[in-house]
Amino acid sequence: MAKKTKKTYKELAIEFKKTRRESVYNELYAKMRPGLRSYVNNIVKDPNVTEDIVSTTLTTVYLKIDQYNEDYQITTWAYRIAYNECIGWIRYRNRKVSMNAFTDKGVDPPTFMLPDAEPNTGLPWTTEDDYWAAEHLLVEKVRLTTEAIKALPPMYKRFMEERFLNKKSYNDILDIMGECEKGINLQTVKNRIFRGRKIVRKQLESMKVFTEA
Repeated sequence: MAKKTKKTYKELAIEFKKTRRESVYNELYAKMRPGLRSYVNNIVKDPNVTEDIVSTTLTTVYLKIDQYNEDYQITTWAYRIAYNECIGWIRYRNRKVSMNAFTDKGVDPPTFMLPDAEPNTGLPWTTEDDYWAAEHLLVEKVRLTTEAIKALPPMYKRFMEERFLNKKSYNDILDIMGECEKGINLQTVKNRIFRGRKIVRKQLESMKVFTEA
């Protein structure tokens, strides 16, 4: 008896598009899910968020399969959907994280967002590739900033995480850290954040993350 040949991603997608058979979708789902999970987790670095985004992506594939262009691989379309979901989550999670967050002035930053036009020109993005290249740069800057905070010495790390990743006020941080470390006051909180910010800023500058004047 001849061995049954496994269908490719594209073959399964086309078959599901034509037949809407649940068994075909389930096979496509099982085939695509591991790769999507690895791809998404590499961007968001959070297993719980990864599962949500992968589920949303595969549900979108299910609901909008009519939009799939059969000239391309189904993975190209699915990974673009997943990437968009990652960008949306990163914008939500880090909407107050900015390159200017680590200045010595200690001023809270503006939203860390990708503009609707190309920097310095105010003109619409020339091509879709230019836009997605900028999106990728945004993700990378946020990732490096977050990693720099998490790599801080313990004396500064928790303070910086609470301030810039969890968006806590100085007073909230004092309440949180006061339970872990005796003798700290509001000035201690401000000093730790000030010094932690300088360390992060220096590290990011060494990686040429800051390009603004």
